[in-house]
Amino acid sequence: MNILENSYIITGPTASGKTNLAIKLAQHLGSEIICMDSMTLYKDMDIGTAKPTQHEQALIKHHLVDILLPTETSNVQFWLKGATEIAQALISKGKSPIFVGGTPLYLKALMMGLFEIPEIPKNIRAELEAKFPQSDFADAHRMLSEIDSDSAKRIHPNDRRRIIRALEVWQGLGKTISSLQKQWEIITNSQFQPDKIRCIWLQMPRQKLHERIHIRTKQLLKNGWVDEVLLLRQKYPNLSKEASQAIGYSQISKFLDGSLSFEKMEEAINLATRQLAKKQETWFRHLSGCIPLALENNFQYWNFDIDMHSDILV
Repeated sequence: MNILENSYIITGPTASGKTNLAIKLAQHLGSEIICMDSMTLYKDMDIGTAKPTQHEQALIKHHLVDILLPTETSNVQFWLKGATEIAQALISKGKSPIFVGGTPLYLKALMMGLFEIPEIPKNIRAELEAKFPQSDFADAHRMLSEIDSDSAKRIHPNDRRRIIRALEVWQGLGKTISSLQKQWEIITNSQFQPDKIRCIWLQMPRQKLHERIHIRTKQLLKNGWVDEVLLLRQKYPNLSKEASQAIGYSQISKFLDGSLSFEKMEEAINLATRQLAKKQETWFRHLSGCIPLALENNFQYWNFDIDMHSDILV
């Protein structure tokens, strides 16, 4: 079953209005939404992630929301497996899934699949980890530079996990991870059929997007974002690496610790959000099969004409 031929994808930078449009489209089609966002997976992180509200979730069924504790890890493989299973179930019921979110890696995996490496004997990783301990692994990056210069340029010298992984692939398969990835990309690109994918990304002038980001930050703070972070720190002292990457939570923690004023905290959140939006737009712009769309007062695409006068920021 090719789920993409039976689905719709709405993506775009943060604060561009994805949820609002998706709900209207889902109502129009009588369908359901599959969230394509790495942070809405987590429970108790509602305000800062701009998660669909309880009211919005009551209007339309949203999948892959609140399925992990903030202490649990997640990755693109975990999300893609769950999203694929849900999409197949919806299609079997005659519904067209609507994928909505702005996590670029999830979008790319959904459209093009995942780069997978054959299984490698576990003893190889154990030997490499023993040879290059956590406290001193600069030699590991130098070794990688000699074996696989492309990967060494791409992987930060402090990213021990990815360095070890690249060395593990070389020792286990006799091939560099970069050469395997290039081969996979050649095959994937030759089979990729963007004309069979219904994907749009919401585009708007940079200044307008920045204004929406700033307005939303103020509204989220007004809605109790600081209290949410305070409760989160009390309930989950040690967030997972993935959950801790949510924008705003570290800045608010610094405010709670007294190292940032409220104004500086808000400014830092806006800056981080603008930087995220820029990275997202770069991804979308270079991902073939995803069409930029500027929304005015109506959504007129895919032969639909949906009123978009609501000004909800999501």
